[in-house]
This record gives sequence, structure tokens and C-alpha cells, in this order.
Amino acid sequence: MIDGAKVLVLVADDNEGIRNTSAAILRAVGYSVTEAQDGVEALEELSQKPFDVVLLDVRMPRLDGISVVTDLSPTPPPPQIVMVSAYDFGADLRQLLGDRVFRYLKKPAPPKDLIGAVSAACDRILPP
Repeated sequence: MIDGAKVLVLVADDNEGIRNTSAAILRAVGYSVTEAQDGVEALEELSQKPFDVVLLDVRMPRLDGISVVTDLSPTPPPPQIVMVSAYDFGADLRQLLGDRVFRYLKKPAPPKDLIGAVSAACDRILPP
């Protein structure tokens, strides 16, 4: 079991209710969570801390989640990206983002799916 307190998670979503709820769920199971209200804030946070996992809304004002993913520095280790959206993910989005995105969740994601996605992402980056 990974110590969640050592895992840095960024939740970026312009919907305050979903952002706060997602962050609260992840904090309740022990993750260290930072919140961003749009893609510009997300990139600012990503430039300041080595986040392990990023929950990233596809559609946000100022800078959307797709642009955040494509603008991320390729400097290793890159964070595990979990894209979230109220809309279906089309093949074009999956093809555009490719292996830069670990998982896709439809929002609002049930707590077990949210926790499961972050836990699975941690399994990919942290030793057991």
C-alpha cells in the first residue's frame, strides 16, 4: 500500500463543486491535494511542484485540459494524467493525447472510480 500523504495530486476543474468534492474525497483517503480552477493555474502549480497525479478537466476557461497536456514540459518524470469531463471522450481526443493520458473519467466520477484511478496511477509511478 502506498502512503497517500507522499503522493502529490493536482485537481484542476473550473466547476468549483466538482473540484472541491474530488479534492475532499482524495484528502479523506490520505492524498496531498492542491486545487486549480483552470488550465493556467494548473500549469503554474505544475511548474512549482513535482505532482505525481493530475486530475484534469477537458473544458476549462482561459486554458483547457488538452492544452495543459500538450504544454506540459517533457522533463521526467511526467505526472500521471487522468482526464475528466462531463462529455464523452471521442476517438479524436484519445488519438491527440495518446499515451500522455493514463485514464479518462466521466464526471462527476463516483468516489470509488476517482480513488481507483489515482491509486492505479500511483501503482505506475511509485514502488510498492
